[in-house]
Amino acid sequence: MVLKPVFTLLFQGAAVVYLLALLFYVFKQYRWAGWTVTFGLLVHTTSQTIRCWRYGFFTLEGAFHAGFFLPWCLAALIVVAWQRNKRQDHHILSALWPLVVVIALVIIIPPTCHNPTPFTPTWSAYLFFIFESLAHACFIMSGWLAVQFLLQRHPQAPFHAYAVWGFVCFSLAQLAGCAWTYLGWGGLFRWGTRHMHSAALWCFYCSYLHTAYLKGFGLRNKARFALAGTLIALVLFYALPLIPRPGRTLAKQQTVMNHAQTAPDQTISAISSSQEAL
Repeated sequence: MVLKPVFTLLFQGAAVVYLLALLFYVFKQYRWAGWTVTFGLLVHTTSQTIRCWRYGFFTLEGAFHAGFFLPWCLAALIVVAWQRNKRQDHHILSALWPLVVVIALVIIIPPTCHNPTPFTPTWSAYLFFIFESLAHACFIMSGWLAVQFLLQRHPQAPFHAYAVWGFVCFSLAQLAGCAWTYLGWGGLFRWGTRHMHSAALWCFYCSYLHTAYLKGFGLRNKARFALAGTLIALVLFYALPLIPRPGRTLAKQQTVMNHAQTAPDQTISAISSSQEAL
């Protein structure tokens, strides 16, 4: 497809701009770092927009694929936080580190983009992908800022706000997922591996919110709790899918072989029954 090299080059160009912004931050050129990541977000947005035509027709599925949309969400959170604080809170720009790491991993290990199916081009599916990626980005920001707080590099505790907003977005993603499941498969929930992971992560952050009612549970313990949630999210949704599952592949091959072996027997039985009927 003609557009594929275009959005790929723009995505890689955005990665280079994010890396340049990180270098500005390292050398304490905070103003340059903030405006550079803002420009990188603009390039990244252009890439995501053109990606909507990756299949030869317009579909939002290409724009909201988690592998490419997650770094966009991270960059958007950084830019919004930096602009909201009137470009005075330079510490938020330290989140350029996880942003560059995430987008570098996407380039090194390109995610598999599935072809659109009749179940995906629905409003509920798009809302699910949007809110889930936003939630994961908030969890990553929360974990990173929790590390900064534990290392005493930031006197405040902004990690809690990102954890709360991550929980809100993740809850909205589950509601949209229920609507998507109902419209596509006739049920509100499907107890697959990924859905179990979603339920586990939701329960974890639900328990995180209840730490406010625990006596003696200080801010540092809450920061450790938030960091643990970030690690759990990264492992369940990004590390585990990369692990090959030969057992499952072997099971599928055995199933295909069993069908291939039983098919001739079933055919012979059907022919015999027909002959007996005649």
